[in-house]
Amino acid sequence: MLRKSSVLVESPVLDAWWRDARRNADMLYATANYLDQLIHDSQELRRYQRRSVSDTPVGAEGRGFSNSPPNPVLENVSRSQNPLMKDCAWFQTYNESTLPAYVSEVTCTAFATRLCQCLSDNDASTSHLPRMQYVRESPLDLLSSRNVLWPSLARARLLVNTALGHANPPFHLALRKTTVDYLQTIYQNATFDDPVLLCKYFALFALGEACSVPNGRLNNSTVPGTAYYARAINMIPVLPERPSMAHIEALVILSLYSQFLNRWHSAYILVGNALRLGLSAGFHHNIPDSQCPDPIARENRIRLWWTIYIFDRFWGLKLGLPRQVSDDDIHVDLPSNLAVEGYLDEFADSSYQVAMIELAKISTHIMQSIYSRTKSAETFLQREQRLLNEMRQWLQSVPNHVRLQQDTHNPRYTVLIHLQFNYCLILALRPLLLGILEHIGTTESSPETTVSPVLTALTEACIHSARHTLILCADEWTKGSISVYGYAFVQYIFTSSLVLAISSLLPDGKADDLAYVETATEMLGTFAANGNLIAGELYEHLQKVQTCLKSGRFSSRSRSTPGNTAVEVQHHRQPNASSITHSPTTTFMPSTNSQICPTGATQLPITDPQYMTAEMSLYQPTMQSFLTQPVTDMGLLDPDELPSYLTDSWPNLPLWTSDF
Repeated sequence: MLRKSSVLVESPVLDAWWRDARRNADMLYATANYLDQLIHDSQELRRYQRRSVSDTPVGAEGRGFSNSPPNPVLENVSRSQNPLMKDCAWFQTYNESTLPAYVSEVTCTAFATRLCQCLSDNDASTSHLPRMQYVRESPLDLLSSRNVLWPSLARARLLVNTALGHANPPFHLALRKTTVDYLQTIYQNATFDDPVLLCKYFALFALGEACSVPNGRLNNSTVPGTAYYARAINMIPVLPERPSMAHIEALVILSLYSQFLNRWHSAYILVGNALRLGLSAGFHHNIPDSQCPDPIARENRIRLWWTIYIFDRFWGLKLGLPRQVSDDDIHVDLPSNLAVEGYLDEFADSSYQVAMIELAKISTHIMQSIYSRTKSAETFLQREQRLLNEMRQWLQSVPNHVRLQQDTHNPRYTVLIHLQFNYCLILALRPLLLGILEHIGTTESSPETTVSPVLTALTEACIHSARHTLILCADEWTKGSISVYGYAFVQYIFTSSLVLAISSLLPDGKADDLAYVETATEMLGTFAANGNLIAGELYEHLQKVQTCLKSGRFSSRSRSTPGNTAVEVQHHRQPNASSITHSPTTTFMPSTNSQICPTGATQLPITDPQYMTAEMSLYQPTMQSFLTQPVTDMGLLDPDELPSYLTDSWPNLPLWTSDF
């Protein structure tokens, strides 16, 4: 009874003690949760600050330039990825009924938009011009439903010879003599309804018409050859399980012609289909002699495969889309010259196609090294160094008869190969030019920016390539050898004009560069007026750039060209030619003429660096040092040697900002 009474007496004290203990435990638990939350919030804050620094939009914080010490975390991240790219891809919405269009930063129209944004200093007001000047599906469907007849045999031969001559020798579309001779069989046997033959030959007719019309449209509504193209496209809605050579050839020819209609995505898809049919037929392997005893047929397989390969790489570079087959999966020989009867009737010299194949490989490396979001262990300048070394090796490997020759006529296809080389060099280096221009526009205290010798050599190589490109294009223009409806020369003219527009604003730029741009504008405008769809689109972009040059934040720096200033094509000897392992080319000389024209003037030695060719710029002493020494050994990552706005520690190069 006492124990019970004692327990009853002491229970209020125990209850109070228990309540205090529970209250203290709750407080300790709450404190622990609070500390955990503080740690979590602190970690989130650090992550947010890092994202804020890396995602600073152009126009804020000095438009991406900062004098503060590099952030070690940011530097480690940026060193492992392409410093030019942001995490978010660029999409452009044109209307609600279609998917947003992907815009790759490697495309020249995208570069033109970034240049306009830099010149205007207002990204939000400078939107991207959509690609609208292309032949749409509805008129193609209408044309395909019509009864498009075969031409006469004589005209068919002319068109096929024109088409194959336009493509060869860099691109092999079909056996020349066999393809022309088989027309006789078709017309004799009246086998006009064979869908595969109709598809192949109508594709050739389309390409032949587009390349044979000297100037002006055939009518006011279509590009020459469109009706043949529409009829041929209508023949391939279902891909065969067992493709024939003619079917694959037709796809390759249609892919090439699609660009005359500015249908680049169709070209990319068509060559992709040809590539996969070629893979299914084993074109990427050497076929045994026992299964294909005819050496002409074996070489035809090889050359057609490599044409598909070139188109895949070049079309992908034009659109900023990935390659569709890896080099590791290709085990077929390169094209070669055969010592067999009938070879010269069917094929052109293989050296030209081999040169294009190597440029196609370089194109892939440009996409992977400069315009890819894949993380890399190399710095940006290390990747540039590797690419430029590849290009120098290409120059050294090209046979003498594929080089541009002095004091003689250079065939159009030789010029085309070297224009493609210049195009690759420009795409690899032009981000540096825009980065320097952007820095000049945001430097208030010292507008005359000092750039390290190596960066100067890199940018000069890009500028010289652009000048040399316009030299070659203007020379071909005066010869009348450029197809009115073609795409390649128009693309080269536009690409080089953007570089020279930037060059005219740089401290060491030349006033003549604006004359080059005006000449490019004149050529593009003439092409557009005659119905070239690609030229019409690029002409609009170039006009926009010129408007921004005159009215933007660099208008006070823009140099006006003298009245009637133009450039004239002259042949010359290269300085120190004996020490350079490549052949001389042509260059522009100042002239009082009002147009670009060829001249038969005697050779004039030129020593002014602004007239150097793209090849010569790769052999300058500073460039040689850059190409032969490790980048780290040259001190290029030292802030005193390389401005911080061009090192890998700066992730906000304005060229690739996708916000408008």
